[in-house]
Amino acid sequence: MQRVFLSVLACVTGCLGGATHAFAHPHVFAEARLEVEVAPDGHVNALRHIWRFDELFSSTVLLEFDADTDNRLDPPELEEVASVVADSLADFDYFQSITVGSNNINVEPVKDMKALFEDGQLIMFFTAVPAERIEISSSPSFGVFDPTFYTAIDFYDENNMVLQGAPANCSHKMVVPDPDEAIAQNQATLTDAFFNDPTDMSKLLATRMEVTCK
Repeated sequence: MQRVFLSVLACVTGCLGGATHAFAHPHVFAEARLEVEVAPDGHVNALRHIWRFDELFSSTVLLEFDADTDNRLDPPELEEVASVVADSLADFDYFQSITVGSNNINVEPVKDMKALFEDGQLIMFFTAVPAERIEISSSPSFGVFDPTFYTAIDFYDENNMVLQGAPANCSHKMVVPDPDEAIAQNQATLTDAFFNDPTDMSKLLATRMEVTCK
């Protein structure tokens, strides 16, 4: 059961091998919200994610994890969903990237993955903590994208990317790259290795919050 869910969400086989300029079409869709929390001393404290999955995928999760077949996910079953998601996403940096200039910043293992089933949809909540200190004044970028190209994580409104606690001289904007434009604009610096590496590709195509501090 866990392997079924992991393969659906992370697509660790065929989609990874087929991540080229043509891209794989997403089969799972999620509406997302990102809150970047800045501590009073100006460092990035946490990234809080909320993902609401489409009804088709959610029904698949219900089918796979409803152990007592009562057509609902009880608390122990939701805990199992959260555990499987946390384990599967760990290998993919939890579908997120943090960059400061040309430097990539890792995150600590997620410890608070939570699952909720509401109105026929699976909702995931989790917090990511940067593995090293990031000053918001360094104008970091926070991207969200599935490197397997199997899951489309969409921010339908700029209000779903929130910067909390930042100094008044800092602002942010949501950037949604057009795949063809992104490739064309960076063509001179891209290599064959880049096109064969879905992780690198996903960073270029990630919907992201860009922070600017004057």
